[in-house]
Amino acid sequence: MRNLASFSLGSVIKKLNRITVAINTTHCNPFPKPDCFLLSRYTHERRRITIRPDGHIRGGLSRMVTSLIDFAFIRSILAHRYSLVGFAYDPVSIFLIELFRYIEKFPDMKTFLKVFSDPHMGKHFRMYAGIREDRIPCEATISNFKERLGEELYNRIFHVLVQIVEMLGFLSYKIIATDGTLFPSNARYKGCTHFSKQCQVIEFPGIIENVRKRIRYRLDSPDRIIPGKEIRIKAECPSVKFPPDQPKPKVELLALTLQEADPENPSIFNRIFGLEEELQRASLDVIVKRGVITGAVFAGTDHSFFFKCPKLPSDLDARIGVRKNPQNPNKNQKIFGFNAIIDTSIELDIGIELPVACSSIAGNATEGRYFITNKQQILEHHGQAGKIYLADAKYDELHNYAYSRSKRTIPIIDYNPRSEKISASALRERGYDQNGWPYAPCGVLTRPNGFDFCSQRATFSCRRQCVESNNQDIVTFSQMCPHWINYHGFTKHMSIKKFPRLIVEVLRGTERHRKLKTLRSASERTNSSAKGDFCILTKPKIRGLTRAGVLSQIAVIVVLLKRVAAFIIKITLALRKTTGGGVSPPSIPGPEVPPFIRNLIQRE
Repeated sequence: MRNLASFSLGSVIKKLNRITVAINTTHCNPFPKPDCFLLSRYTHERRRITIRPDGHIRGGLSRMVTSLIDFAFIRSILAHRYSLVGFAYDPVSIFLIELFRYIEKFPDMKTFLKVFSDPHMGKHFRMYAGIREDRIPCEATISNFKERLGEELYNRIFHVLVQIVEMLGFLSYKIIATDGTLFPSNARYKGCTHFSKQCQVIEFPGIIENVRKRIRYRLDSPDRIIPGKEIRIKAECPSVKFPPDQPKPKVELLALTLQEADPENPSIFNRIFGLEEELQRASLDVIVKRGVITGAVFAGTDHSFFFKCPKLPSDLDARIGVRKNPQNPNKNQKIFGFNAIIDTSIELDIGIELPVACSSIAGNATEGRYFITNKQQILEHHGQAGKIYLADAKYDELHNYAYSRSKRTIPIIDYNPRSEKISASALRERGYDQNGWPYAPCGVLTRPNGFDFCSQRATFSCRRQCVESNNQDIVTFSQMCPHWINYHGFTKHMSIKKFPRLIVEVLRGTERHRKLKTLRSASERTNSSAKGDFCILTKPKIRGLTRAGVLSQIAVIVVLLKRVAAFIIKITLALRKTTGGGVSPPSIPGPEVPPFIRNLIQRE
């Protein structure tokens, strides 16, 4: 059991003195803009942190975070995005404004900036960020800053913070759980799942002549004129994302109608469609009820208009994702938006769960393809491959198993039966059950008998279960069983090479496998913190994959800092009680790690 006294506030501050020097030495790219062109200037200052007995911090969590961590490395990471001339805010200041807003749980940036600009309520925030009272940025400045950085640079900042936490001793990357969480876009889904950029400019050549013929057809016979009835102009869908075997639908481009003319204010479309005189004689006007014209080309007698599909949403990057309904787990819920895939490192010896990698994709994209992407983030930035990977059935794909084993890591991924027949008769016919346990010739389900890491195969034996069986057929078969002479009875090997998804190093269906699977809920708790505790990914006002990626990175940054700060506060308060009891040297024992998990993560 690990002594957690080294995670108290005093010990952490001593470690951070050395860590800050190491981080600033690594990130030493000079910032190109001189101070005379900066509208703000962040300077790290170690401030007194007072932790009250109830766990609250005097001055708030923002004071503690900015006092412990020197964020000056952000200038080095973003230096290539700034020029030598022109006025600009210090990038660290703008980053901290966004961080304060979420750490202090303000509902939106407008509300926070009101507090930030207040002479009394916002003076500490301005001091921490290095911004003067007469130079407070607006919402547009912060929005443009996020657009300039993008997900990639926010991800680099996040991994530097992860590195600092690692150097403090919080992270070992031994057990990593992966899970995705859907969050909505600030756009309404309009019913089409195969939309593309082509749907913005649907060309309809000769539309004027088409409309003119259809209206003249009605004018030739007054019986065909029904005021208010729509004349719908349709074209074939131009999207290239429809499956080849699925026919493309017709798209409504315009909806016209004929109505009684207004002599004082005639419709301009009478002239556009060249029917001004004919409609005037009939005392009618052409009215456009629906339709979005995005462009027009006039070339001689051929006129082409370009339209926008009415089913095209305002966010072209978002897609429909499906998840379990929180109110009714038996039903699915559709979310039009994006998916944040977060890796969480589970530190059993100190009892903390911290996000260590994050990727963002469209809502309908396959999560399983980004399992390796997050692991490569950790490997690239921290040089750690881990010992155990935990994930649900969405990641049950061959390349994920192959990657995990190439890094000498044990994949604990839920098995996805897909279209396999899993009835009792079908399982007996194929020779093994859903966990990969084979059946003996007598029909008895064998039991695991260990895993050979050198041969990469699992061993199963019947262990002479027929002796205690109540099935007379099995007892009769056992009297002539050729395997009876063996100590373990019937024995069979199941290799990973033949069953790469079904057979894993910790055999499915065993107590150890079930205990490891329960650790996967750590990733769900991380996702829940980003949504429930801080409301970052609940209903964000964002559109586009770039903004969604930035928001996902901010979410994991906030969760990381919040959990580390809460852990330091908890240990500091516990250490006060221990020291008060006269114990010397102070000792705060951490959680006890199950022996079999300890052996797995220590295995070379």
